[in-house]
Amino acid sequence: MLNIFFSFFLLCGTAAYAQEAVKTAATESQAAPAQQQNKYAPEILQAIKNLTVLAERSAEIPQAKLDALAPEIAVFNHKVKAALGSEILADIARKEKDQDDRIRSAKAKRTLQSFRAALQVYYGDKGGAYPKNPELMVPKEIQAVPEIRLPEHEPSSKIRIIDSKKYDKDYSKAVSDSGGWLYFSSRDSDNYGLLLLDCSHKEAGGAEFFRY
Repeated sequence: MLNIFFSFFLLCGTAAYAQEAVKTAATESQAAPAQQQNKYAPEILQAIKNLTVLAERSAEIPQAKLDALAPEIAVFNHKVKAALGSEILADIARKEKDQDDRIRSAKAKRTLQSFRAALQVYYGDKGGAYPKNPELMVPKEIQAVPEIRLPEHEPSSKIRIIDSKKYDKDYSKAVSDSGGWLYFSSRDSDNYGLLLLDCSHKEAGGAEFFRY
């Protein structure tokens, strides 16, 4: 039985996911009408708790014991996925992506704020001048150009530099959706010193990322 629940645990993902699943399942189990409750819920919840400990302290378990479970885990995972079906698996994948996108979005916006703050420090130190390239702030104002991981993009720390007034009327036209940074370096531009996220995708429930 342990190997079955261990397989289920691995299918769910991390220990943190399992802990959250325990809380959610316990709450739903208490709230649901008796006829709707899973009769195996207590055993499942206890197994998930035990497996959470197993995952967190796996380094203390003899490797031979873990290796012995591997073939059965693979078989059981296949059966579980078949039982869940494509619709449920697709729904789980969508929810995981939504959560990952929210995490990426929040972190990217925090990184943008920090990067802009460093530009202001540079501006003050240089008597009212922004750098021609933000990379020039390394290593004084920043240790390195920060990397961002925007939704629908690979991680990037690349900077696209616009050294002209071409986009003064509408800076959004400069956005190329590279997933990195967009920086306006021309002193003659109305956008001088402006740093943006070079992404035209919309945040869930929000605006396009370049508008932050």
